[in-house]
Amino acid sequence: MTDEERIDARLAALLAAPAAAPDEAFVARIERAVRAEQQFAAARSHAWRRFAAECAASAAVISAFYLLWRLAPAAQPFEPPPIGPAAAALLILFLWFGVVLRPAATGR
Repeated sequence: MTDEERIDARLAALLAAPAAAPDEAFVARIERAVRAEQQFAAARSHAWRRFAAECAASAAVISAFYLLWRLAPAAQPFEPPPIGPAAAALLILFLWFGVVLRPAATGR
């Protein structure tokens, strides 16, 4: 047997179809893992978009409250600070944060 025949025989043995069938359970596990990762990526993307939208809305609301606070009439000296609509609105905003963020609902 010449060197070329030996090389051809070795390549034929290496490139031949495998004797065992592919592991279907392994393939199914990998496909499930890929699908789960795609679903997690979509959920993460949706959560970040929602977070950005809520941050922008909160910034707009806080800016509006700040403008209301600045446009309020100046308090006279020795008067208690007025509890105006801006302070009440800030309280409502903090209550809204408490409802939306729900620290106990981390399992969602």
